[in-house]
Amino acid sequence: MKRRRLTAPLLTLGLLVVAGCGSAATPTDEQETRTVRTLAGEVAVPTEVRRVVVVEGRRDLDVALALDLPVVGFPVEEDVERFDLEAPLAAATQEARDAGAEELFLRGEIDLEAVAAAEPDLILGRAEDVEPVADQLAAIAPTIPLGSVADGGAWQDDLRLVAEATGREERADEIVAAYDARVADLRTTLAGRIDSVRVLPVDWSEEGTGVITTRLQSSVLRDLGARFASSMATAEEAGGEQLFSPEQTDVAAQDADALLMVVDTPDEVAAAEADPLWARLPAVRAGRVVRTDKFTHEGASLTAMHVLDLAERLYAR
Repeated sequence: MKRRRLTAPLLTLGLLVVAGCGSAATPTDEQETRTVRTLAGEVAVPTEVRRVVVVEGRRDLDVALALDLPVVGFPVEEDVERFDLEAPLAAATQEARDAGAEELFLRGEIDLEAVAAAEPDLILGRAEDVEPVADQLAAIAPTIPLGSVADGGAWQDDLRLVAEATGREERADEIVAAYDARVADLRTTLAGRIDSVRVLPVDWSEEGTGVITTRLQSSVLRDLGARFASSMATAEEAGGEQLFSPEQTDVAAQDADALLMVVDTPDEVAAAEADPLWARLPAVRAGRVVRTDKFTHEGASLTAMHVLDLAERLYAR
């Protein structure tokens, strides 16, 4: 179960907001604002956004970084040192750090005191994370809840929403156009392979193999017009997720010609390579496997472009 650390009692939170409200509290009557319609209703955002905090760390952070918003705070992933692949947001996040952004709390454990202390004038977060503490966050700064692949929300819509709220519509148009152009280019250059190769984004672990349709990897592959292995249809019929026992690894991907393998750490990679059922898969025998990890499960344009690079490598094999 996801934990959320709500460390600021309401009285303490109020004191923090008052103490830091010189430039970063909710808009006053004297401030000019833009009003946008969000999942939680209308939100008025200062026309000059100077300090942005993101509270979930995937789509919200991706959107903020892609739009060149002044991010001052974001969550940190627990045990991030275990992951050996470069995360899609790594370079852009480092640029934000170099500009003064700080890691405020562990992802999934919203620390309201830390958010307030960062003195944001705009907060971004996934709707399901924002909703339980919506009033407390709104007392700190205007808060825009965003969607996710799992709830059917397109990252393009959230990107345009935040762009509208911050006066960056032109930048959002450029970002979406660049993604569409990249998709169109790959559809042309890889047309024969996209039409004929059955691909499967698959999670591997020693506890079993999972096929999950409600992730960004699957969404991007759909944009390309991918032909999926049969386990994707099975997962969709099961509500978006189908788990196979360790003994069913070969069943999960038996008709896949190429695998986008989601496995997080080098130790897990070694365990997969030692699994005799994994070694028997047609795609594995043919060397048509490209690895990714959980950092491509969700995001916006920066992550989606990264997944397109992975897909190009996958079809090239």
